[in-house]
Amino acid sequence: MRTIDFLKMTAICAFGALVTTSCNDDDDDDKVQVPGVVQEAFSQKYAGVQHVEWEMEANGYLVAEFIKDSKEHDAWYMGDGTWMMTEVDHGRDLTALPHAVQDGYALTVYAQQQWTVDDIDEIQRKGYETIYKIEVEKAGQPDHDLYFDVAGTLFRDVQDHDDDRNEGLLPGQMPAEIQAYVDANYAGAMVVDFEKERNGYELDIRHGGKSIEIRFDSSYNWVQTSTDCKRDIPANILAAVNAAYPGKVIDDCDYIETAAGEAYYLIDLDNYDKDLKVTADGAITEVIDY
Repeated sequence: MRTIDFLKMTAICAFGALVTTSCNDDDDDDKVQVPGVVQEAFSQKYAGVQHVEWEMEANGYLVAEFIKDSKEHDAWYMGDGTWMMTEVDHGRDLTALPHAVQDGYALTVYAQQQWTVDDIDEIQRKGYETIYKIEVEKAGQPDHDLYFDVAGTLFRDVQDHDDDRNEGLLPGQMPAEIQAYVDANYAGAMVVDFEKERNGYELDIRHGGKSIEIRFDSSYNWVQTSTDCKRDIPANILAAVNAAYPGKVIDDCDYIETAAGEAYYLIDLDNYDKDLKVTADGAITEVIDY
């Protein structure tokens, strides 16, 4: 998230009856035209905030940049006043995150190998559960963006693409067929993230206290469900892995169900080049580590 430089502001932005706002600190002093309906929606959601800069993004969104509770915020609105997303910049302060997210990060290889936390964003989105993005760096390595849900589950780990504005996280419209599947099988689930991929769709939800990833093909047919179970691996599965790989540390574990009728635990061992496919009876097959 870009830092707001209030020393460069040429005017204090006042809300209320104003229909246009001149609050951009660009050198050309361009004025951002903010519709009254957008200002009203902002004032209702962030009552009491006075000093604001507005920017118009290329995709048509109006972004309000402001300080609240000593934190930098970017709030994204559509032209009709619909709030879509707010980013809260926590700097490098891991202690500002929920304890579950702190614990989740501590379990990652990045924390254990002492990567440096470069930036932390809290992402609040319309219709989605809050997520947390932790950017980490280490000399000689590409930077990584780590995405956690509120339970502390790391659901995405990607190389940093300099998306400091996080516009790629703006909520999209979920196809009705996928929404119907969720309603039928995971009533009351909270959406964590939704992405259209090359060969289909990936949906991350939280349901029944569990973090779940669901994949669909391009025709919206269910392909696979992956349920995070690192914190509650069944005793017989744990015993089978420990007996076959003594001294190895389990880095991650997911319970996989597929449209082909398969069901197994997929286990990632720390510092091991293969994943383990473990069936309910404890039988282990080594597979390629994705």
